[in-house]
Amino acid sequence: MQLYASAINCQDGRPDWIYLSPHLDDAVFSCGGRIALQVRAGMRVWVVTVCAGSPEGPLSDFAQALHEYWGLAETDAPAARREEDRAALARLGAVAVHWDFWDCIYRRAPDGRFLYPNYDALWGPIAEEDGALREELALRMAELPSSATLCVPLGAGAHVDHRLVRQAAEATGRPLVYYEDYPYAGKPGRVEQALGEGIWRAEEVGLDEVALEAKIAAARCYRSQITSFWADAADLTAHFRAYAAAVGGGNPAERYWNREQVAGSQGAGRREQEASRREQGRR
Repeated sequence: MQLYASAINCQDGRPDWIYLSPHLDDAVFSCGGRIALQVRAGMRVWVVTVCAGSPEGPLSDFAQALHEYWGLAETDAPAARREEDRAALARLGAVAVHWDFWDCIYRRAPDGRFLYPNYDALWGPIAEEDGALREELALRMAELPSSATLCVPLGAGAHVDHRLVRQAAEATGRPLVYYEDYPYAGKPGRVEQALGEGIWRAEEVGLDEVALEAKIAAARCYRSQITSFWADAADLTAHFRAYAAAVGGGNPAERYWNREQVAGSQGAGRREQEASRREQGRR
């Protein structure tokens, strides 16, 4: 198992927070403002990207088409994206840690067939063959420094890699903080669907202008990915600002979730409270 680690303050002590990012952009798109605030406050932050490895062997037609759309057809696309991630996290002052597991668009079954050969498959069931990967990820996550708070994707949008990372993190038994996967979380109902059952407590983290600007500047470093979601960098900026304002009720913010275990007679009351919080999150 290879691990590509940024040299940026990488040995400057154990991390206070670790963000698990399924892909090379998810944590910054979703949590870049909080990361900027934490680093400014003197905290050590790692962003561990799970699916950052360069695949071996042939690519599916779908993967090749994505590489062409990203402008990375003539290069090692994951390597180019790792460079984008290093640049983004350098702007935030966080440490980039890249695991070499493959993105779902590259993964194959033992018989050689591609597990996720088209766009629709990205949002469908997790392949049975990925069960072993989930177990390996859980073991790897369990080895991360126990002193750090672990922040993981909620899975809003239901991308298979986001769900897989969440499931693996939950299998470790460690306390978790969940982040809303942006831009998927911006679509109505996606966060509520990902929350599902259980008792959840929402936490809004207010962003000042410096933190918001840092998040946007970092997000714009992922040049190959911008047009997957936005028209151009200016459109990205507009959407980031609008979503942050919507989350904070007019003041820029990011929202995080904590799952609570409440037993007995307190459960019903807490569920009503959390239902109210989730309803507020829709507005």
